[in-house]
Amino acid sequence: MHHLLAMAIDVVIVLLLYYLVLNFRFAGSFADWETWTDNFAIFAGMAVFVHLVINWFTGVYSIVGRYMSLAQAVRVGEAGILALAVLFCIVVAWPLFTHDAGYLIPRSVIIGGGLAVIILMIGIRFSRRLVFEVTQQPENTTQRLLLVGAGQAADMLAREIKRTPSLNTKVVALVDDRRDLLNMSIQGFPVLGSVADAPALVEKLGVTQIIVAIPSATAEEIVSIYRVCKTAGVPIKILPSLADLVSGVVSLRDARDLDIKDLLGRPNIETNVGAISEYIQGHTVLVTGAGGSIGSELCLQIARFSPRRLVVIDHDESSLYALHESLQNVGFRQYVLYPASILQQEKLDKIFALHRPRLVFHAAAYKHVPLMELSPDEAVLNNIKGTRLVAKMAAHYGAERFVNISTDKAVEPVNVMGATKRAGELIIRMLAERYPQTQFASVRFGNVLGSQGSVIPIFRSQIETGGPVTITHPDMTRYFMLIEEAVQLVLQAAIMLDENEVDQERGLNTFILEMGNPVSIVDLAQRMIDFYWKDEARSLGVEFSGLRPGEKLDERLTYPYEEALPTSHALVKRVCAKSEATAHNGTTDDFERSLEELVHIAEGHGERRAIIGALMTCVPDYAPLEGLPLEKPVALV
Repeated sequence: MHHLLAMAIDVVIVLLLYYLVLNFRFAGSFADWETWTDNFAIFAGMAVFVHLVINWFTGVYSIVGRYMSLAQAVRVGEAGILALAVLFCIVVAWPLFTHDAGYLIPRSVIIGGGLAVIILMIGIRFSRRLVFEVTQQPENTTQRLLLVGAGQAADMLAREIKRTPSLNTKVVALVDDRRDLLNMSIQGFPVLGSVADAPALVEKLGVTQIIVAIPSATAEEIVSIYRVCKTAGVPIKILPSLADLVSGVVSLRDARDLDIKDLLGRPNIETNVGAISEYIQGHTVLVTGAGGSIGSELCLQIARFSPRRLVVIDHDESSLYALHESLQNVGFRQYVLYPASILQQEKLDKIFALHRPRLVFHAAAYKHVPLMELSPDEAVLNNIKGTRLVAKMAAHYGAERFVNISTDKAVEPVNVMGATKRAGELIIRMLAERYPQTQFASVRFGNVLGSQGSVIPIFRSQIETGGPVTITHPDMTRYFMLIEEAVQLVLQAAIMLDENEVDQERGLNTFILEMGNPVSIVDLAQRMIDFYWKDEARSLGVEFSGLRPGEKLDERLTYPYEEALPTSHALVKRVCAKSEATAHNGTTDDFERSLEELVHIAEGHGERRAIIGALMTCVPDYAPLEGLPLEKPVALV
C-alpha cells in the first residue's frame, strides 16, 4: 500500500509539472501550443513509465518518508536525473525512428520539467518527515535533556530523539563554550549558554538528565564539565568516544552513565581487527587465569572473533562461573571451562593433548604485592613454576604462539611479585630459544583500571563509607590503562610476532604497551572524591600511611639497558637490550639451575630468607626494598 500511494503521487507530479512547463514554454503563442499538445499525451505516458521504473529499481519506493535523510534525498535526485537523461535521449532520437522532421516535445520542456519533478519529489518526501516530527513530538515527556556540546554528535542525537517519539524524551536546550554558537539552534533546539550556565538551566527548564555529547573530549575537559554539571543534582551521562562508536552513528542508547574511568583519560585505541580475526577465527585458543580481570576480558574479546573453541582455565570456581555467565550473555557458546591450577601437570597435559590450541594466553599469576611479600613460596610456585609448565605444554603440543602477560613491576623488581614476573619473562626467552617452532612473547604493561586489587575499588569503598582515603605516599605515581584497551593491545601484539625475526640475544620477544604518562595517585584520589563524594557540606580527608612492603614510588616499563623499538602499531613497542652483554643474566644453563633450586626451596616451604636469596640468584636485578617488618603480619590497605 505504501508503494502504491508513493507511485500514485509521483504520477501526478510527473503529469502536472511537465504539463505546466510546456504551458509556460508556449505562453502567448497559441499556434505552437496547439501543435505540441498533440504529442504531449505520448510523451506523458513515456515520462510516467520511465520515472516510475527508474524510481522502483533505484529503491526510491523503499524510502519511508517520515524518516527521510539527506542520503536518501540524494538517491531520489539521482533517480530523477537518470530519468531526465533517458527521456532526453528518447526525444532526441524520436525523429530517427518515426521519420518525422520534428521532436516529440521541446527539449527545454524535458530539462525544465525534469528538474521540477526532482525538486518536488524530494520536497514531498521531506514534508512528510517534517509533518511527522512536528505532530508526533510528545508534549509530556518523561526525560527532559540538556546536551553539553553543540557539535555533530549532539546534532545526530537530537535528530534521533525528534523522530522517535517512543523514546519519550525531549531535548530542551544545549550548552557549548563556543561563543559563536550562542542563541543558534541545533535541530530546532536552542543553544542557551556555556557549560557554566548548565546548573541554572537545569533548574529553569526542569531538566531531568544531562548528556555530555562531546565524543572527542579529553579527560581534563570531562573533569571540568563534570565539576560544573554535578552541582545541578541530576544524572549525568556521556556518549562514548568516536573510536567506540563503530557504526559512526550516534544514538540515545549509546549514552551511558559517566564513570570514573572517563575522568582518567580516553586514549583512541585502534587495532588491526581483520588480522586478529584471521588468526583466531576457526581455531582453538587457550587462556589461563581466565577468571581474573585480564583473563576474563581476554576471553570476551577473543569470543568476538569466533574461535572454533575457547579453552579457559582458572583455579577459582566462582570467577570461572562468572566468566561462563558473561560468555553466555554475549551469545558465545564454543567454550569449555576447566577449574584447575596451572601447577597440576597431569591435568594440563590432558587439556593440551585434547584441544591442542593454536594460541595460548598465559594470564594466571599472583599479583598482589604485599600479600606475595608474606607468601614468597606461593608466588614462586605459581608465577615461575606454573609459567614454565604451561609454556612447555604449549610448545610440546604444537601451539603456534604463546603470549605471557607480564607487568611493569618486572622491571628492576624490588618485590617478590615483580621478581617472579621477571623470572617468567626470562623463562619465556629461554623457551623461545629451545622451542623455535613456537613463537613466544611477553607483553609488559602497568596497572589496569578496575582490575582485582586496583586502587579504584579500594578508594571508592573508602569514599562511600565516609573516608578517609588512605594513600601510601604523596609522591606515588603509577601507569594506568583501561582493561579493555590493554587487552586490545595484547591481542594486537599476539599477531605481530611475524613482523620481525625474533632475536633472542636482544630480547625482541618482549613487548610493552604505551601507557601514556604516569598518573599521580593523589590526583587519582582527588578525582574520585570529586566524582563519588556527594556531601558538599563536609570535605573528605586524605591520610598517608607510608609505603607497604615491596612498594616503589614509581614504576618503569623498561630497564636502563633496554630500548623500545617501534612496531606497526603506535601503542605497541618491541623491547630489546642495547647490547648483548646486558641482554642476559648469565648463561641459559646457569639460569635453569638457579631456577630449579628456587622451585625446590619453595616446594619445600623453605624459610622466607632462603627463598629471597634464591630468587635474587635467579633474577640478579632483584633488589628487595626495605619496608615494614616482613616476618610480622602486615595490614593491607
